[in-house]
Amino acid sequence: MRTLAMIAFSFASGIFLAVYLPWDGWQLWTATALLLLAVIALAALRRKKQLGKRAAVILCALALSLAYYTAYDELVAKPMAQQCGEDAVFSGVVADYPVTTNTGVKVTIHLAPFVKAVYYGDEELLSLQPGQRIGGTAYWQDAGCIHDSTVRTFTSKGVYVLLYGRDVPTVEDGEYASIFFLPQRAAHRLKEQIRLIWDDSSTAGFVMAELTGDTSEISPEDNTAVSEVGLAHLFAVSGLHCAFLVSLLSFFIPPRRRRLCCGVTIGVLLFYMTMVGLTPSVVRACIMQSFLLLAPLFKRDSDPITALGAALLAILLVNPFAAASVSLQLSFAATLGILHAIVVVLGFVSPEYRSFFVMLYALAGICENYLVLAANYINSPIEKAINRHYISDAERIIREMPDLKVIGVTGSYGKTSVKFFVGKLLSAKYNVLVTPESYNTTMGVVR
Repeated sequence: MRTLAMIAFSFASGIFLAVYLPWDGWQLWTATALLLLAVIALAALRRKKQLGKRAAVILCALALSLAYYTAYDELVAKPMAQQCGEDAVFSGVVADYPVTTNTGVKVTIHLAPFVKAVYYGDEELLSLQPGQRIGGTAYWQDAGCIHDSTVRTFTSKGVYVLLYGRDVPTVEDGEYASIFFLPQRAAHRLKEQIRLIWDDSSTAGFVMAELTGDTSEISPEDNTAVSEVGLAHLFAVSGLHCAFLVSLLSFFIPPRRRRLCCGVTIGVLLFYMTMVGLTPSVVRACIMQSFLLLAPLFKRDSDPITALGAALLAILLVNPFAAASVSLQLSFAATLGILHAIVVVLGFVSPEYRSFFVMLYALAGICENYLVLAANYINSPIEKAINRHYISDAERIIREMPDLKVIGVTGSYGKTSVKFFVGKLLSAKYNVLVTPESYNTTMGVVR
């Protein structure tokens, strides 16, 4: 299975080079040179066949990745970019439920296979359902180049066009009843049930973020607080969620029904992966878990490195531009680092104690979040004392300036923008001090 890992990581290396190197048109020439080097390596290392084969596999995978990136760019990305910059007719299938923004409503649609667009419009879009077909006239904006600046945020998610509505769009039922959109409908239904069960919007937002990774209903203040205590990773749907699903299913399926357990578990993982939005972290976790489940059935050893490489290969085959996703880079780099650390540490552990060490490590992984909570609980009195010191110092400074006028801006959205607007207007006549950036929490203000 390590051959697959070698191919996957070599392919990924070529894709990363193609995405980040600034020059254009070098990929095919380099791919040809790499194929020639592969032939030379096989010929030069005839006496060391194993080494020659490995070198050829790596070089061929690199060449294939550069050719694949070029083909994807020419057939998918560039045709979309050539249509941008003007008003034009569009038609697509709604990919997910619409989302309210500060300026209106947006919805993701499929313009073609492997090509998504984000359509921006008014509140009439809120009635859209996944699978419906929407069409109309819109201004086409290249999602990879905004204001003459290269932007990878959208293309890394498979979005190549931003559509700004120019008229009232037409909506047809299309594939509304298709089973293909069942995961999206299940996610929407789950969110509705969460809102019904928890009346408090703050609690509902946290539960929704933990189960689906959707943080849109968490207030900015709560988001800041979670980040400050180091628990933001809880909202990234990843291996922890997959492990809970696999453990839950194992309680209902007898251990002797290994094939049934494997089939059902992989099916549930794939459904859940699609339901929460196919983020890099959950795709990685689900594919790795599927490989580990399948390995015993094919009488192969479970190899986490191969499973990790297969997950990365699958993501980049669907969308090579996903290599620019920071979440993908962090997720795979962290997992690879953990796997490497385990191998290094096990090298210093006696063989008879290795199984105990692995079990201890797995237990620590399961209890990781509880350990973080325990550490925060222990550290809470110290943190409160420090915060109290800063607050008292700020109160003292204010008391020493009796003529000081304090203006506070409150609300759910737009606080930071209004703060800077007011500060700019008043600075024409008064000496004004505005808190920097978006430091709007209590500790952000007093510091």
